[in-house]
Amino acid sequence: MIPFADGTLEARRWRTFENLVCLARTNSSNDLARELIELYFSEDQELPASVLAAESQPAARGRSGPWHAPAGRGLYFTFIVPSEGIPLSVAPIAVARWTREAVRESAGVVSELKWPNDLYVGRRKVAGILPEARTQGERTFLAVGLGLNVTGSAASLGVPDATTLEEEAGRPISRAAVLQAVLDRIDRELLEPDWSGEIAAWERASLHRPGDRMTVRREGEELTGEYLGLDPSGFLRLRTEAGEAVLPAGEVAEW
Repeated sequence: MIPFADGTLEARRWRTFENLVCLARTNSSNDLARELIELYFSEDQELPASVLAAESQPAARGRSGPWHAPAGRGLYFTFIVPSEGIPLSVAPIAVARWTREAVRESAGVVSELKWPNDLYVGRRKVAGILPEARTQGERTFLAVGLGLNVTGSAASLGVPDATTLEEEAGRPISRAAVLQAVLDRIDRELLEPDWSGEIAAWERASLHRPGDRMTVRREGEELTGEYLGLDPSGFLRLRTEAGEAVLPAGEVAEW
């Protein structure tokens, strides 16, 4: 048993993840993952599937900028896996769904998925996922970072339109217990993934519905249209005045 946050973690049950690193603090677990991958590349070594968890990350990053990651308030970690056999555009969508299910089972909080890979309860964000890939030659590693607000009230976060598991559940929530559940689920899914079914499963858990109007911000521009669902790569399909648009990335700014 490995002490972490308000409890312990049991890593011996995992069959995908081989390493677990628990830190009191690191600037960004995604940055640390990148450094670790580059080190293994430089040494021409194979990097086992690993998890890097930290109780605080003062320089945590999200797609839109800094992620609020203070000590004692949330879960912040990055996992690293070789990308062989993993569809890189579908994986983050799948991880968001797996996390949603683990949170529902462990904390009793039902969330919905906002494209591309955020978890929302109503109109308030409770978790975000940041995927990054590093390639050298024929080797690619996928690093997926996750930040999840767990303890305290939504107001105490000081972040607009955000919430916590405790706020939504109305009771104390163990950070260690939720992290165990999330990592158990990710480990199990990565061992025997069903990538072909992930798009449909994501759409069933999505807060978006066909015909919803939304505005997507991408590369400094905004595009407004009707939500048509996702394509097989997990890209967003929008019906716009100019016809159907397929967006591989972006931020849903209004919906």
